Amino acid sequence: LAEYVDSEKANLIDAIRGIINDKRDYADLRLLQEMCRGERYGVDKFGSIACVEKITNQTLFRYYQELLSTAHLELFYCGSAERERVEEAISRAFAPLQRGRVVPPVIAEKKNAPETPREITERMDVTQGSPACSGCCARGAGKDSQDDTAMMLANLIFGGYSNSKLFLNVREKLSLCYYASSAYHRSKGIVTVSSGIECRDVETAKREILAQLASVQRGEFEEWEVEGARACLIASLESRGDSAGRMEENALGQAATGIRETADELIAALRAVTNERIAEAAQSMTLDTVYFLTGEDSKDE
Repeated sequence: LAEYVDSEKANLIDAIRGIINDKRDYADLRLLQEMCRGERYGVDKFGSIACVEKITNQTLFRYYQELLSTAHLELFYCGSAERERVEEAISRAFAPLQRGRVVPPVIAEKKNAPETPREITERMDVTQGSPACSGCCARGAGKDSQDDTAMMLANLIFGGYSNSKLFLNVREKLSLCYYASSAYHRSKGIVTVSSGIECRDVETAKREILAQLASVQRGEFEEWEVEGARACLIASLESRGDSAGRMEENALGQAATGIRETADELIAALRAVTNERIAEAAQSMTLDTVYFLTGEDSKDE
C-alpha cells in the first residue's frame, strides 16, 4: 500500500538525516564518500534522500520481484537439527520462488591512491568547543599488498586497539586528540583513521598520525606490540563460536566479499606472520584522502 511505503520512506529519510547528529560517525561516512567517490564502496547503506524520495509503491514492488528472481541467495542455519532436515525444509519453503538468472555479488574493487592526496574541509554549525573530526585514508599505491593477515596485524599495531601507536602516543602521551583509531577494510584494501582534534592541533596531529604509520612501515615496533595485536585478533576469532549472531555476521561477510576461510585457518595464518611481513604490508599504504569536519566559528582560527 502506498501509505505504508510513504511511512517507511519517512523513517528511512529520518535515519539518513540522523547520521549527522553523531559527528564522529558522520565524519567517518563522509571520509569514505570522498575517498570512494564514484565507487560502490562510497555509497552509504541507507542510500541518499534524493533516491528515497523517488521510490513509489509500484517501483518498489517491481524491484522486490527482481530481487526474488535474480539475487544471490545464501542461507545460514545455527542449531541442533540435522543438516538434511534443514536443507529439506528450506527447499520446500523456497520452492515457489520463480528464479531467473542469478546476479553474483559485486566484489569491492581495489584501486591505487592518487598521486596527490586529497584534502577536504567541511564546516558545520556545531556546538562551540566541540572537537574537530577528521580522517585519513590510505591504500595501496603501485605495490598493493595482498598479505591480508599481515595487514590485519599492521592495522592493530598502528591504531586498531587500545595498545596501538595511535592510542598510546597520539592520544595518551601527546594529548593531541580526544580519540584516535584506525580500521582495516579488508575487502577494499584500505585503512581509515578516525580522530577527534581541536582546530589548533589539526596539522600537528596529522603529522604525528602519519609519523606513527611510517614507524610501522619501517618495522619500528616492539615484540610486545606484535604479540599483543596477534593475541587480540586470535582471542576475537576463538570467541566467534560463542555467539550465533557473530557466526552469522561472519558468514554473511564472507558471502558478500568472496573471502572464504574458517576461524582456525585464519588463526593459523596469523600465527605464521613475521615482523618483516607486517612492515612490508604496511609499506603498501600511502595517503589518499584527508577529511576534516569543523565548526563554522573556526573560520578565523
